[in-house]
Amino acid sequence: MKICLVNALFHPFSGGVEKHMFELSRELVKQGVDVTIVTARISGTEEYEEIDGVKVHRVPCLDIKVPGFYPPPLVLSPFFIRHLKKLDDRYDFDIIHLQNRFFVDFDTAAIYAKLKGKPFMMTIHNARPVGISLPITIFGTAYDLLIGRWPFAMADRIIAVSDWVRYDISRYRIDINKMVAVHNGINVGEFRPSSENNVRKKYDINDDPMLLFVGRMITQKGLTYLIDAMPMVLKEYPNAKILLIGRGNLLETLKSKVKAMGLEDSVIFSGYMSEEMLKEAYGTCDLFVLPSVWEVLPIAILEAMSAGRPIACTDAGGNKELVEDGLNGYVVPSRDPKALADKINLMLSDPERMKSMGHASRKRAEEEFDWKLIAASTKKVYEDLLKERSKN
Repeated sequence: MKICLVNALFHPFSGGVEKHMFELSRELVKQGVDVTIVTARISGTEEYEEIDGVKVHRVPCLDIKVPGFYPPPLVLSPFFIRHLKKLDDRYDFDIIHLQNRFFVDFDTAAIYAKLKGKPFMMTIHNARPVGISLPITIFGTAYDLLIGRWPFAMADRIIAVSDWVRYDISRYRIDINKMVAVHNGINVGEFRPSSENNVRKKYDINDDPMLLFVGRMITQKGLTYLIDAMPMVLKEYPNAKILLIGRGNLLETLKSKVKAMGLEDSVIFSGYMSEEMLKEAYGTCDLFVLPSVWEVLPIAILEAMSAGRPIACTDAGGNKELVEDGLNGYVVPSRDPKALADKINLMLSDPERMKSMGHASRKRAEEEFDWKLIAASTKKVYEDLLKERSKN
């Protein structure tokens, strides 16, 4: 079985979709699938390389860095379909699988597959752009109605990374029966509880209660509500610290808010953090907090679960598919600082409860979200689609 995964960006570019493709493709190869990645040759990357058996072809493009644009960079490849044809002539792909609808030139993979009579698939990594902010709702919805929904409409099968996003995208009048939920995955063995003290020592946290957030400093992550919750946490736990790991266009605004509220000693911005230190932060924090107003299925929660941490998160998107309220954490309404603070305080008040929730997080990660399981489920979707097409 020869699969072509398509996206404008790929490793070494670091993003949620790209990380998903990187891990999925390598695991699929281990399970006997022939995988080719077709992506853009952005600055500093090779035209061709092989990574753990995955063939990576990068096509010519123009990559434009647009400050504030998400995801960066803007990638244009007007002759993409010609390059895809050359590679298909060479490898004769069984399925062409597009991973992202937000790069117009790469969306033409749908047209190519249809013209060639080949099975075409999509993965939904992003839901309808509704509810983050008014400008994003307006312009994002306009883009989807004009361009973004058409690869979904043309797909023979669609993988949704959460049940929630499966139903959300169906509101674009996409047949829900051709959508299959296969969650994001995680390399569970790479994250675990840690007894190291490098992160706590570096940020002067030591034995204080340590809360952790990992993600982009952007509107959808709801960090303003987490900052608003901190005074209520500090009232009960004056020594509590929240370590915010990540960068983004709201970083300076958030820093100003923290300063205006006099929270500089309690809200810590780490800036860049190495992968080794990041894994230690997950493994040594007391609990992980994700205050998002919009999500699909966040990998950060999966990383925290693998590290055996209890979670406090909002009910945005697919969060409830990862955090079972009262079992491995608590789920609160989005944009509600008091509800978030109450659950954080409840967990901090009971170390045994946090320990039990952390064990439950780790158990769920091992049994449901390891990449071996996710790749096997994806492979079955491929097999079922090919069997269906062979009967027609």
